[in-house]
Amino acid sequence: MDTLSPFVYRIKKLELLNSEDFVFAENLIKNVGIRDSGMVIIESGLLQESIFFVQEGWAVRYKTLEDGNRQIVNFVLPGDIIGMFSPIFQHSEHTVESISPMKLGSFPASQLIDIFRDAPRLALALAWMAGQDERILEEQIVRIGRRRSAKRMAHLFIELYRRLRLCGYTREQAIILPVNQLLLSDALGLSHIHTHRVFRELENHQLIERFPGRIVLQNLAVLASMADFDESYLEPISFAKTSFAL
Repeated sequence: MDTLSPFVYRIKKLELLNSEDFVFAENLIKNVGIRDSGMVIIESGLLQESIFFVQEGWAVRYKTLEDGNRQIVNFVLPGDIIGMFSPIFQHSEHTVESISPMKLGSFPASQLIDIFRDAPRLALALAWMAGQDERILEEQIVRIGRRRSAKRMAHLFIELYRRLRLCGYTREQAIILPVNQLLLSDALGLSHIHTHRVFRELENHQLIERFPGRIVLQNLAVLASMADFDESYLEPISFAKTSFAL
C-alpha cells in the first residue's frame, strides 16, 4: 500500500492538482475516526452532517425494501467518498454500513462550498470521483439486469479488485475481499441458494477460494475473461493530456 492516503493516491493520477491542492486535500481528512464492523455510517432518511473519506476498510451502500430485504447498490472501498452530495439534499436516500473495521477521515458537509470556491482543481477532482461512482452504478445495473449469474459474480469480483489496485493496493492485498455469501446475494440480486451454487461453480474451476468472512481471487485472467470485463470505465483520465484547463 502506498504511503499516500487512498483518496490522494487516486486523485494524483489525474495530473490536475498542484502542491497547494494536495495540502488542502490532506488537511480535509485530518479529522479521523474509527468504526467497527457493522456500524451505520449514514442512515437513510436522516440529515447527513459530515462527508467521509475512506482511509481503510469496507462498507456497503444499500436500500431497504418494504419486506425488510435489502439491495446493495455498491461496495464502498478505501479511497472512496461517502456522502459528497449531502449538502444539497435534505436527507439521505440510502444507508451506508461498515462490513469491516474502518478508518474514516471527515469534514463538515457545510464546508463543501468552500472547496468549490477556494480549490477549484480539487473540486473538479471530487466531481470526477462522483462521475466514477455513477459509472460504477451503471455497471451494477447492467450486471444484475443482463448478465447471467456466474458472469455477474465474476464481473463484481474483478471490479472490486481493480478498484483496490487503482487506490494503491498491491496485487496481494487486492485479491482478498472481505465479503461473504450473504453480502454477494444482496449485491447481485440472487437468492442465497443460487449464490451458493455460483460459489461452488467458481470454486470448482479454481477461480476463487473461500474462507470465513473473506474470498481470495485465484485466477484473475480467467475471471476477467469469463466476465467479459472491460476496465475502461474505471481508469482515471489525465487532465494534463486534455484541453481542460483551470
